[in-house]
Amino acid sequence: MTSRMRSARIWIPAAVALAALALSGCSGTGKGDAKPDQEGPLDKYLSALWDGEEYTQERMDKEQREIEELVAECMTKEGFEYKPSSNSGGIVMMGGEDGEDSGPEWGSAEFAKEYGYGIVNWPGMSESTEEPGEEYVDPNQDYIESLSESEQQAYSETLYGPPMTDEQMAELEESDGAGFMPDWKDQGCYGAAQHEVQGEDGGMAVFSDPEFSELMESMNSLGNAIWNDDELSPEMQKLNDEWRECMADAGQDDYSSPMNAQNTLNEEFYSSSGDSMEEYKEPSQKEKDEFAKREIAVATADAECKAKVDYTETQTRFYFDAQQKFLDEHKAELDAMLSKYGAQKK
Repeated sequence: MTSRMRSARIWIPAAVALAALALSGCSGTGKGDAKPDQEGPLDKYLSALWDGEEYTQERMDKEQREIEELVAECMTKEGFEYKPSSNSGGIVMMGGEDGEDSGPEWGSAEFAKEYGYGIVNWPGMSESTEEPGEEYVDPNQDYIESLSESEQQAYSETLYGPPMTDEQMAELEESDGAGFMPDWKDQGCYGAAQHEVQGEDGGMAVFSDPEFSELMESMNSLGNAIWNDDELSPEMQKLNDEWRECMADAGQDDYSSPMNAQNTLNEEFYSSSGDSMEEYKEPSQKEKDEFAKREIAVATADAECKAKVDYTETQTRFYFDAQQKFLDEHKAELDAMLSKYGAQKK
């Protein structure tokens, strides 16, 4: 028995987007490097959509524990047994324990020299890797299996709410997650618990509101001219050309951009191990070592070239300029969204 997962097409704030950019290209340590936690004008303007607190693994785990306890209370009131799960159901990629990394900073030149892009090896890898075959065990599985078929159906609907209709599922799939979203009141004990802990639809209602669907779509594509190789602005293309010339001088002329370099190597490594999880075949240690050597060479040249042409700083400026332009052009719509979904409304 599995819970239904909700999806939404979500605009990613610059703090997240820039962190992804740093990882995808390995920023150097030159004077031009920007910090991935910088916020652009649009990010600052829309900060009222959330509470402003950093979303750490500790916070996620705490929220999930609170949700599980509320779910247990709700299920007990409805006449069922329920043991809170210790599995948070998610991972926040933030770094090491207590906010400290166990190795060089991801995306730094030092990281590139030791780990490349972090495809084959990364800091703390041995501690974070699960043993083969290790699976999550639902603490309620034995109880669920003790129920009759009709009781199991009632248990599921009490826990998660009634299943979506075929029409609702079709609408959700056609809209790539931006269409129908069930109300929290129709999502059983879990919906009620999440609403109490996380607010309206877990703070996600704004992303599925038809009133702002076009606005969200525009925000989703805001960075395309910055880091999508197929839609780059002339200014961004020129920056990539400068980076590519530097890479060619370093003997690495197979890549069109920092993101393309990492994506190419990542796809190569995993596609060579099978096209799906069912077909996955663990590479031999020799294969891993050979790939890691080439990965480090590419990532190191990438980091050095990004520092040389002030890639991260320039790319960040382009992105923030795009945010300001979007803010100027859509201020009335953004104000309406904040009025409806600002943190004080939750």
